[in-house]
Order: sequence, then structure tokens, then C-alpha cells
Amino acid sequence: MKKFRFRLERVLQIKIHHEKERQKFLAQASQRVMNQETMLENLDARRHQTQKEQRKFLEGPVNPQMLSGYSRYYLTLKKNEIAGKEVLKAYRAEREKKRQDLVEATRQKKIYEKLKEKKQAAHFKEMELILQKDQDELASNLYNYKKGSREHREPSG
Repeated sequence: MKKFRFRLERVLQIKIHHEKERQKFLAQASQRVMNQETMLENLDARRHQTQKEQRKFLEGPVNPQMLSGYSRYYLTLKKNEIAGKEVLKAYRAEREKKRQDLVEATRQKKIYEKLKEKKQAAHFKEMELILQKDQDELASNLYNYKKGSREHREPSG
């Protein structure tokens, strides 16, 4: 009985490898998004902490230099936050593109897997038919042999 061999096995292996690469790229893009979100959360936390500290200074006499310093600091934080949000937007777009690439790679792999399954099922069905044919032929030969040996034993008379 011949063994099943999928002629496109190497192509399927390449598609599987391609899908794994796309998974890695998506994971890296997701990691960049998470890092950027964390950075923005840290900026926000730093702004809130600075506002708490500033409230302590507002209780006593007003120091214009201190207010000017905080004002510049808030402007810098706001610029960093706006830039961070733009970077985050770009990272999210990149992540979505990587996700689409992964979906396409997975779809391509599944096409070859389905093809392999169909070819394998057809091969097994063909092998089953060949086996059934061999068994039928064997049974027929055995029947003819027994029928022939009975005729030799019984004298005609």
C-alpha cells in the first residue's frame, strides 16, 4: 500500500512559518502600543502629582518664579502628551496593519491545510477501494479453489 504524500507539503510549511512570523510582528506592534499607553499614563500621573505639589505652594505667599516654572513645565508636559498621543495613533495603525497581515497569513495557511485534508481523504478512500478490491479478489479465488477441489473429490457417476 502506498504511503500518502502531499506534494505541496513544503509550501504548507512555508505558510505556517509565514504565519508565525506575522504573529511575532503583531506581538511586537502590540508591545509598542502598550509601552506608549504606559508612557502616557505616567505623564498624566506626573502632571497630577505636580498639581498636588503646586497646591501646597498656593497656600502661602505667591512666588511668581515658581508659578512661571510650573507653567513652563505644564506646557512641556502638554507637548509631550500631544506628541505621545500622535505616536500612539501611529502605533495603533501599525498594529492594525500587522493584525490584517496575520489574518491573511492564517487564511493562506488554512487554504493549504484544507487542500491537504481533501487530498488525504481522497487517498484514504482510494486505498480503501484497492483494499476492498484485493479482499474481493482473494475471496473469489478462495471460493473457486474450494469449488474446484470439491469437484475433484467427488467422482462423477
